[in-house]
Amino acid sequence: MDKMVITAASQVTETDLPNARLGSRFGRLDLMSQMALLAVEKLGLNFDSLPRERIAICLVAKAGSLATDVEFWKGRDALGGPSPTLFAYTLPSAAIGEIAIRHRLTGPNLCFVGDSGDVLPEAVDLLRRGEADACVCLYCQVVSAEAGQLIQSTSVSSVCALFLQRAGIGQIVADEFDRDMESACAKFRA
Repeated sequence: MDKMVITAASQVTETDLPNARLGSRFGRLDLMSQMALLAVEKLGLNFDSLPRERIAICLVAKAGSLATDVEFWKGRDALGGPSPTLFAYTLPSAAIGEIAIRHRLTGPNLCFVGDSGDVLPEAVDLLRRGEADACVCLYCQVVSAEAGQLIQSTSVSSVCALFLQRAGIGQIVADEFDRDMESACAKFRA
């Protein structure tokens, strides 16, 4: 079994966005896609070191695309109806697409609604099965105030990102990859 290591980690909040300069398309993205893209940028990776078709993306969105869905739904009463631009982001996987486009990553990708502890086991499984050599792992918590009212939750905007890759032949250290993304990011960045 290949040994896997975390080689980079980052975390962003909505307060990091005003200083982000990631091209002309960035301002048109929904909040979760902006934050996920910025979190990947903050990893500081050179994706040229691995074949891009062997780099996976694994994203877990705690509330799915609910914050964007609420914004889209609000547009139903607006002149001209809901925004067709915003419609593209009413799927939680939209953030994966934006990351893949920006970095030309064509490896496998997974997107699901879940908790912080769901990301690393899925990414490790992708690598163990040989479907990829590395994985961009993201845990997105994006709940707007309006979405929070719907699900009786507090407003939160945070994305944790890790880069997990094979390090050679060896054994996986279970306690490193059986933890949640937030504590893994905190431990790696410490």
